[in-house]
Amino acid sequence: MKHHAISYLTALGLAAFGATTAAAQNYPEHSVDVIVAFNPGGGTDVAARTIEPYIEKYLGEDLVILNKPGAGGEVGFSLLAASDPDGYTMGFINLPAMYSYSYERETAYSPDSFTGVANLVYDPGVIVVRADSEFQTLQDLVDYGLENPGALPIGTSGSVGSSEHIAILGVEAATGAKYNHVPFGATAPLRTALLGGHVQVAAFNLSEADEYVEDGSMRLLGVMSEERSDMAPETPTFREQGVDVISGTSRGLAVPKGTDPAIVAKLSEAVEKAINDPEYIAKAEAAGVPVHYIGGADYDTFLSNVSTSLDAAWAATPWSK
Repeated sequence: MKHHAISYLTALGLAAFGATTAAAQNYPEHSVDVIVAFNPGGGTDVAARTIEPYIEKYLGEDLVILNKPGAGGEVGFSLLAASDPDGYTMGFINLPAMYSYSYERETAYSPDSFTGVANLVYDPGVIVVRADSEFQTLQDLVDYGLENPGALPIGTSGSVGSSEHIAILGVEAATGAKYNHVPFGATAPLRTALLGGHVQVAAFNLSEADEYVEDGSMRLLGVMSEERSDMAPETPTFREQGVDVISGTSRGLAVPKGTDPAIVAKLSEAVEKAINDPEYIAKAEAAGVPVHYIGGADYDTFLSNVSTSLDAAWAATPWSK
């Protein structure tokens, strides 16, 4: 009897394995939802909509982009984590913000809630002012923060713990200056506030400010990258100006933990082909999307390294305070 029970359970397991394998072999059989945890028009949304037709081309099915903004992206990240791990829901994950929220508040997900597909974008942080601002240089901003600690509001497009907020904390730690962080929760209202004079200074990602720098309505004070960006070659890095801060946002695709590895591999293959498509490369450049592909095991390593670096940053300067 015991022998028959074991055989029965074994048969069930083999049947389930066969069904999973068949599902992966036939994948995809219909459209795939893609959660973007921010409003239309922001850097993540632009990146998503630029690559969308090319992933469709190589995956062989439509992608349906779903904008699910709220709480600096936390709403969308939570929805992705709670989705069925069947390969028909993936989403953009924005680091370090997605991880950093879980340090200072309870979130409905953790870094272990996701399986990475590929990184698509690395968008360096910048600090920008209106073209007519009294702050001509990054040093002007630092001097003001030293002489008037906490008096100057700096707006960010995320929330507490966003990459821009962590960057401001990095500037404070590197210089001794102090500012007043004002989170706007989305890119569009922050741009409106800056251009309307409601805040004097804003921390963005470069792609989110580039168009306005080009038309002369905003001015960059510096780029938080290791080397000058091709998108703003005339603008010095923070390091060049004596402020040792490197910060930015990576935007990648992930699926809920538990998704069949064979399905993840198909998605990864489609993304890699899409990101190397010459037509996509040209469109990404025209749209100001700073493409930076990381795939496979390298992406797993990257995700782990982000988590480790945030552990160190939280220990040094907790961003909930």
